[in-house]
Amino acid sequence: MTPHFALALHTTTTKLELAIAEINPNADRSSQVYITHKQQSWELGRELSVQLHDCLNMFVGDISWHDFVFLAIATGIGSFTGTRIGIVVARTLGEQLNIPLYGINCDEIIARSQQSHPPLSLSESLLAIAQDQWQSGIYPRWQDALPLYEP
Repeated sequence: MTPHFALALHTTTTKLELAIAEINPNADRSSQVYITHKQQSWELGRELSVQLHDCLNMFVGDISWHDFVFLAIATGIGSFTGTRIGIVVARTLGEQLNIPLYGINCDEIIARSQQSHPPLSLSESLLAIAQDQWQSGIYPRWQDALPLYEP
């Protein structure tokens, strides 16, 4: 059986955060649905727009893009440029792979992170929110992920 994965991209700050989870698509609510496969962050500052693609390519590594079953992107509020670049990358991947793309606002991500003990990283929190929606049968289209610029 081919493993299934999910990818989370958090680009709304000067720190790029990525996480990949291995998904068990046959799990029910009482069993473990996903396991964080790996998580990493890079403090890139204004270089985020230049280095995002290289970091993403290195991070995904040998995992086939066709093994991803959904993507999650932080939609803001945050850095104007970082948010827009992250959303464009995520929307392009969602369209090309024909998989759901979950756009999650930063307030939800931070709240979910702080509910866990110890707190989850922002990218892990983003994955957890998206996975809950995916498991509930909510499958947004890539066109639905839009940046937030104001509360």
